[in-house]
Amino acid sequence: MKKSSVHYLAYGSNLHPARLEARLGPVTCLGKVALPGWRLCFDKRGSDGSAKANLRAAPGTGQVAWGAVFRLNRAQYAELDRFEGAGRGYETFWLDLMLAGREQAALTYLSPSHWLTDNTQPYDWYRDLVLAGARYHEFPKDYCAAIARIPAVEDSDTKRAARQNSLLGSTGCAGRGDREEDEKQARKP
Repeated sequence: MKKSSVHYLAYGSNLHPARLEARLGPVTCLGKVALPGWRLCFDKRGSDGSAKANLRAAPGTGQVAWGAVFRLNRAQYAELDRFEGAGRGYETFWLDLMLAGREQAALTYLSPSHWLTDNTQPYDWYRDLVLAGARYHEFPKDYCAAIARIPAVEDSDTKRAARQNSLLGSTGCAGRGDREEDEKQARKP
């Protein structure tokens, strides 16, 4: 018998519920999770020519990525596959993680090596959307500061940038105003 819902691990632009709900309708956030042995990168080549978020395994390094787990129904999961380009840039991956003290399996999207790039930057609105989601879930300040320091470029598609920035504005945490505070926090001993 198929489950009626799936747990989805968001770590990038879908972290903020406003972004995810704009795509899928109402979702339930089950909580934030630390992902020891993983690191957040902006190295996935997007179809728009910019870099997108990706998780990379980093075993034995002491690195920790952060994410949020959402419960999606099957229709939402199918729609998310479409948005994320499953099979065309991201591949689905099941990850075992600890959520509220219990081991859970959650689906996420990782980029295979042939979609990776190290010479492309994210758009500023995209980086700021990831940062807004990290702040929303109250990820550690040094983690937020590291996201704020990611170099980004301005999107030449001004209509797309305006649409995305309006979503950021509707979240109440547009990502820009606290960047200096994030960087100060990251420099503290």
